[in-house]
Amino acid sequence: MSTKRERVNVIGAGVVGLTTGLVLQRNGYQVKIIAEHWPGDFNIYYTSPWAGAFIRPEPKLDERGKKFEEVSYKTLWSLSYMNDTGVIRIPNVDMYTYDLQINGEPWLKGIYHKFQVIPKDKLPKDVEYGISYVTVSMDVPKYLRWLLNQFTNAGGKTEKVHLNHLNDAFEPGVDIIVNCTGINARTLGGVDDDKVFPIRGQLVAVWAPHVKTAKTLSHEDNTRTYIIPREDGEVILGGTLDVNEIDGTPDPKTAESILNRCAKLCPELHQGKGLSSLQIIRHTVGLRPARKDGIRLEAEISRNSAGNNVIVCHNYGHGSSGYSKSWGSAIEVLELIKSASQAEISKL
Repeated sequence: MSTKRERVNVIGAGVVGLTTGLVLQRNGYQVKIIAEHWPGDFNIYYTSPWAGAFIRPEPKLDERGKKFEEVSYKTLWSLSYMNDTGVIRIPNVDMYTYDLQINGEPWLKGIYHKFQVIPKDKLPKDVEYGISYVTVSMDVPKYLRWLLNQFTNAGGKTEKVHLNHLNDAFEPGVDIIVNCTGINARTLGGVDDDKVFPIRGQLVAVWAPHVKTAKTLSHEDNTRTYIIPREDGEVILGGTLDVNEIDGTPDPKTAESILNRCAKLCPELHQGKGLSSLQIIRHTVGLRPARKDGIRLEAEISRNSAGNNVIVCHNYGHGSSGYSKSWGSAIEVLELIKSASQAEISKL
């Protein structure tokens, strides 16, 4: 629980900002989330609504990354048993066309339910490594609304506003600012992080309620084909990794490539009737808020206009792992704020 510092302004209402705000509100802080875009809005720079949104183990994570992923996976797993969260449990087959060079040892063994390495002779041709496990998938609009409702039901406040500068979040009585601006951290005054960059991703949503298993095929050049079932019968097909591209218009040739790749990976997608039989719900393009050095998660002391010390904690740069590391990084923000608060108190 907070002691000296009780009021917090969180900037940003994407999955990271909402989760961080909820964690802090539940832990005794009085939180207000400040953002221009909210669940239900669709803007290319509001990146969370466009995500595929499921958790898969990332190979060769550092210890902090593993911790964030584990915390998020376990939290979302528990949410999958609750109504109205939009979170479901799904089996996943995860394959690689190259040798991960992990000596057969999974990087998060014992964390994922029913986790097993697939024997090489059971893998498709040209696939070098494969694992299977049960993971979680999120119906993005429903899950974001659930986060926001949980936050406000817990007493959290909201304000819809565009901020030009970090200092705009410094209000009288607010001692802590948490910066969860994602891709907008590149242009927000007072942050101006030139390490932040967009990775454009194109998806195709189809109606295929018979598909119950997620599948992913990763290549050494970091390209990836994936199939993600959602709660309501939609299946998300992807994807692309277009670094420093921001065009929000879906490309027909790219969509065709995605459909062909996904049909090859998952022939049951069209039930033997051909791609033309697929019911396409929509084509979407979103941006991943990536950062050159990975997630920026650190606390610093700044001064407000009254000359008082303010804790500023940064939590952005999640790239394609916003959903899969949201709970873990939010818990880290809580710990960073506690540590910074104690350091300030000790100076008194």
